[in-house]
Amino acid sequence: MSGHTSLVIFILLTLLLPMMFWALNKLLAPKRSSRKKRLSFECGQEPFEWRASPFPFEYFPYAIIYVAYAVLAIVVFLASITLIDAPEAAPRVIILLAVVSASSLYLAANLKRLSQRL
Repeated sequence: MSGHTSLVIFILLTLLLPMMFWALNKLLAPKRSSRKKRLSFECGQEPFEWRASPFPFEYFPYAIIYVAYAVLAIVVFLASITLIDAPEAAPRVIILLAVVSASSLYLAANLKRLSQRL
């Protein structure tokens, strides 16, 4: 199988499989939703009070910060691989890591002023 054929098959599967799973979900899912299904799940117990949203939004900024640091960890890992494979890219990698470090320090300095309620 040539490289182009593999790429075409991959693209077709990437486009068709999500649509197929979505269609199966629409066909097989229950048509009516009950009140019990809409209730939030609290450790297997009945919830104390009904909430419109099961996620406490006061922790949302921390979730965003976690996602940002997870992405930065991947960037640092890929930068280290780049340095191993191509040492001549060191100045660009050092600039990238300096920008990431500066933004992390700025975030850490201003974290207490971050709004907790959205």
